Amino acid sequence: MNSIDASHFISFEGIDFSGKSTQISLLKEFLEENHYTVYFLREPGDTEISEKIRQILLDKNHHCMNEWAEIFLYSAARVQLVAERIIPLLKEGQIVIADRYVDSTTAYQGYGRQLDLDVVKTINQAATFGLLPGITFYLELTPDELFKRMNNADRTADRLETAGIEFFKRVFNGYKQIANLNKQRFCVIDAVQSIESIHQKIVKEVSKRIGL
Repeated sequence: MNSIDASHFISFEGIDFSGKSTQISLLKEFLEENHYTVYFLREPGDTEISEKIRQILLDKNHHCMNEWAEIFLYSAARVQLVAERIIPLLKEGQIVIADRYVDSTTAYQGYGRQLDLDVVKTINQAATFGLLPGITFYLELTPDELFKRMNNADRTADRLETAGIEFFKRVFNGYKQIANLNKQRFCVIDAVQSIESIHQKIVKEVSKRIGL
């Protein structure tokens, strides 16, 4: 990974309904206006194999999925994405924005599903070839606010979104732990702020990191 410029690799994290999609879209638009080529990738997904795994993972009918099967499926989708898309793009000097990455696995499967964190760390290392983003924007939203937004949303919840508030409390606390352990990489932003306020904070940090 020494030949890869990780400063061009940006990830977004946060529990569902935290506004990641909106902020990713705004950042991509901003960077393209400044003549950068930007590739947006979602997890799990964005390769033929990863998209098929995504369908399995988010299917509400798979409520009996074992938590270890879940983490290995997410990691299988990730290793395909990293090898097929992320590493080649970064080697070309392109900017890659990922909607979720390895921190989601630590938060959701490690803390949320209460799997052994040392084992989770080993799986994550293998699934990413040790590649981490140069910066991770964590849009922090409380579980209470999540369920308020979820109830107001006009769409059907996927399998993970139906996991219950206690699960999301563990995920929320997990993200706090992850952010505290990775202060140099993580930029924590309160997700209840206005869209424009959040966007300006992201633009300021990205501009500093990539030299805009």
